[in-house]
Amino acid sequence: MKLSGKVAIVTGGGSGIGRAICERFAAEGASVVVAELDANLGRETAEMIAKNKGKARFTHTDIKDEESIKKLMAETVSTFGGLNFLVNNAGAFVIRDVNATAEEWDVMLHTNIRGTAFCVKHAVPELKNAGGGAIVNIGSISSVLGQGSMVTYNATKGAILTMTRCMALDLGRENIRVNCLCPGNIKTRALINHMKSLGKSYEDAERELTPLNFLGRIGIPEEVAACAAFLCSDDASYVTGASLFVDGGYSAQ
Repeated sequence: MKLSGKVAIVTGGGSGIGRAICERFAAEGASVVVAELDANLGRETAEMIAKNKGKARFTHTDIKDEESIKKLMAETVSTFGGLNFLVNNAGAFVIRDVNATAEEWDVMLHTNIRGTAFCVKHAVPELKNAGGGAIVNIGSISSVLGQGSMVTYNATKGAILTMTRCMALDLGRENIRVNCLCPGNIKTRALINHMKSLGKSYEDAERELTPLNFLGRIGIPEEVAACAAFLCSDDASYVTGASLFVDGGYSAQ
């Protein structure tokens, strides 16, 4: 098991990609803190891991609130004795064009950008105490692509990719690696909800999106989770400041 004896925090671990990452890290031997705003989903993930003989705890976390992030770090160390990995997966999905309201921008900026930055800020002292570690920020193909009516989402995901590079530079000498994982179209609740907002179904998504990548299908959360586990493992010991696209070739066209 590649992550045996390590401790990981996964924000937004209650469903979709976040849940898959929690489950994969636990299967690889890590103790996992499921940081989640939705208490029911967060507890469900932790319980699923426990049923499979893994180690996990749920911590109610709102990454828009810096005090909540501080509490998350303190509870992690109190429960598991330290911290080795942070996966910044939690995010908001307000998808709007240039007509987005101030309130909509606030949700996106405070969650995707400031929330990610503050999680790193308060994780770094614990990672240093552990002698180093790894941070994985979840970006998107939207970090680098122009997409119609997605100004709010793409702007924040682009910022996450750039923050990753700057953080990798700042933290490299502390033996803390920072990388960005950029999923493409993945079968998650977020994708299904986005299609509903357009008056479409998941079947419409499959029909419209699968021809747009080289593998001819939509990905699943477990495929993203495998890459997150790789980036945190010793197999990626010389990888930092990188952007790994898990998109079936979508962004390579």
